Amino acid sequence: MKPRKTFSRLLVLAFLALAVVPTLVAAETLSGGSRTGDPIEGIWSFSGGAVAIEGLSDGTYQGTVVDPTSFAVCTHPAGQVMWTAMKEQPDGSFWGLHSWFKGGDKCEENPLRGETAWRVLIGADGARHLIVCFSTPGDNSQPRIDAAGKCTGGTFGPAIESSPLGGLPDSGSNGGPITFEKIVLVPSGRSCLKRKSLKIKLRNPRYDPLKEVVVKVNGKKVKAIVGAEKLKKPIVLTNLPDGTFKVSIVATTVLNERLKGKKKYTSCGSDSGKIRLPGAKTRGRA
Repeated sequence: MKPRKTFSRLLVLAFLALAVVPTLVAAETLSGGSRTGDPIEGIWSFSGGAVAIEGLSDGTYQGTVVDPTSFAVCTHPAGQVMWTAMKEQPDGSFWGLHSWFKGGDKCEENPLRGETAWRVLIGADGARHLIVCFSTPGDNSQPRIDAAGKCTGGTFGPAIESSPLGGLPDSGSNGGPITFEKIVLVPSGRSCLKRKSLKIKLRNPRYDPLKEVVVKVNGKKVKAIVGAEKLKKPIVLTNLPDGTFKVSIVATTVLNERLKGKKKYTSCGSDSGKIRLPGAKTRGRA
């Protein structure tokens, strides 16, 4: 009797295991958020620039420009969400929308977006390639890309092929994770400041440039710089208070990495003297 009971229990367990496995696979396939295992996620070259494709919590994807790219005539700036509503199709390709500009020299963004298709092709050597096929806004023609990479249904130009440049910054690739110390360079607070000014140098993370930096002195906002181009220059604080004060900085990247830091400083008078930045080169005297 015991062998039969044992055999019956094994059959029940095996049946339950078979019933559970498909559920787990489906949940993993449909889960949203940052899925670093997805072949379409990552940084891709695109028409002289770079685009970061990342998964969203609703299961769709979006592509954000992280290095300016000129698709036709106008330039898509860093920080622009160029590709939206990217949804995976049953055949493994993706359908969504591409941001366009209106005609003319002003390069105004078109409120209408063009239907677009994407597909990742993986070669025998494991190398990935992204195929992108476009239709112009208002054409109502959904492009399709088959398993061989052939594009049909697109109404604008030939398909574009992109190569991977790396993983998303928060995946730990491209030089490691982004930290405040890597992108914001401030003077040391070990000695008192001889001038009532302070320079903050910024370093753009690779493939995830800064889009906003907010600076506060003693809790009061004194600087709010917005825009990747403006943030290429150092931030200079002037009219700093006497005595001890605190400078706090919040830096946000185009992929919404939010980094915070703060430091205390003490003013030591109004005599001349320049604040030395860590790593700054000294000039030899003749």
